[in-house]
Amino acid sequence: MLIRLIVPGEIARVEDLNTSLEAVLTRHGIDAGVRGDVRLIVEELASNAIEYGGGDGMDVGQHELSVDIGMDGDLLTLRFRDQGAPFDPLSAQTPDLEADILDRPIGGLGLYLIRQIAESMHYERIDDCNLLRVSLRVPAPENPR
Repeated sequence: MLIRLIVPGEIARVEDLNTSLEAVLTRHGIDAGVRGDVRLIVEELASNAIEYGGGDGMDVGQHELSVDIGMDGDLLTLRFRDQGAPFDPLSAQTPDLEADILDRPIGGLGLYLIRQIAESMHYERIDDCNLLRVSLRVPAPENPR
């Protein structure tokens, strides 16, 4: 399975992206738990790319975001590509989960959750684009008795 979805850099389009991905994953029999993880990952990464991706005089909504999705054995891989300002989410600091909630800075928890969910993550900057690959382990379907 391989599909590429491309949306304009607009927050209103994140739900469209998730709806399309949900349909593809359901059609390919992907477990509801994994679909929920994909939804969280897409919402966090797409929203961040759209909200903070403007750079070099680029209007924040001016760039596109693409998501490729594929399966290789029991690994589901999401590949995010955006033309926004350089940002390596893997370099983001881990939030202090022990600190009082009122003392914690805003942000960072979504990326922390993605790191907990993902089997692996890889970031690179190529041709003025951010490329982030997130892989999730997909459980084998249960055998009905």
